[in-house]
Amino acid sequence: MYSSHRTLSAVLSLGLCVATFGCSLLEDKNKLPPGANAENEVGRPLQDHELSVSLRIHDSAPTGAGQVEATDEQLRLDGEPVVALARGRVADADKADGIIPKLEARLRAPARSTLALRLQANLPYETTALVMNTARKAGVSNVAFQVRETGAGKRSGWLNIDGFVMTSRADDLPPIQSVKAKSWNDFTDNWTPVFDGCRTARTGNCAYVNENVAEGGTLRLELMASGRGININFFRRGLSPEQEADEEELRERMMAVKKEDFLQGRITHDDLVEAILLGDPSTYALFQFRYQEALKGPSALGKTMAPICQKERCGVAVMADNITPMLNILSMIGAAFPDGTPPPAFAFVLPWTERPKPASLAEFIEKQQKQM
Repeated sequence: MYSSHRTLSAVLSLGLCVATFGCSLLEDKNKLPPGANAENEVGRPLQDHELSVSLRIHDSAPTGAGQVEATDEQLRLDGEPVVALARGRVADADKADGIIPKLEARLRAPARSTLALRLQANLPYETTALVMNTARKAGVSNVAFQVRETGAGKRSGWLNIDGFVMTSRADDLPPIQSVKAKSWNDFTDNWTPVFDGCRTARTGNCAYVNENVAEGGTLRLELMASGRGININFFRRGLSPEQEADEEELRERMMAVKKEDFLQGRITHDDLVEAILLGDPSTYALFQFRYQEALKGPSALGKTMAPICQKERCGVAVMADNITPMLNILSMIGAAFPDGTPPPAFAFVLPWTERPKPASLAEFIEKQQKQM
């Protein structure tokens, strides 16, 4: 009974205090640290050994940059919590239209042009893409990833990506304006040294040099990470539908001439078979590696990229699955563009978007069957 009276008295006193003059007890409580949870209290600090490794660590340290840190449990800006993360992923309630609204609001006041990103190595690419897409919407154009050297070394440094853009999945050229896109011929003229560079890999699959290549067009250059694999992909793009139709018509006419030459006895049966087996000219080349090729320099990825991008800056699209860890992506970038090489202009592909469907599905299927 005594205990019940004490409880009732405390409740009444607290109610009276709040209703009239305010309560020093509540004021003191508001001054206390918030509850220990990932939404309103700073989580554990990220240790250097948890950073991604890279063969590019000597870019200049960012100055006057906003400091973004992400562990598998929390995203922070300038040391203050922004949103909780679950195994490094942003909850559906904390993202909208491809951005993190709470982060965008904080990035706009004060405005800044650069973010220094300190990310746990196993952070999924989807989360980083959300952060970078949010940054672009808030007016941030440069990011610097803090990374550490590969091997037994413990030094950390920076991998800078200036003037980055974000883009949806597409087969067309990425929206990079800061550098002039290279021509498809820039690749085909250097296919042999690109192939030789790829062949230095201990593991991998290198696209053999094809002498039957398409002429003209613009080069789409991709770095792609998926699972334990890394790709350097070269695609021919930049042709209008009318130009593609003209090329298809020209190939059909050339094949008709070959058939007529055979009927008239001007070429042999073997010559005709060779022309048929030759197929359409190559419009892409894919170079595939195991992830470990990005961990030791000089890397085969850098040797594959060098004939195209060593002398002048390239525009590169970066692609990865939602769950691909940032370790794979930053190691891939550092291996392809190690210290001492020109930094490329990057377009990061938003992993949750889908490629646009062809306007005519029947025509698309027919075209794919012809290429098989």
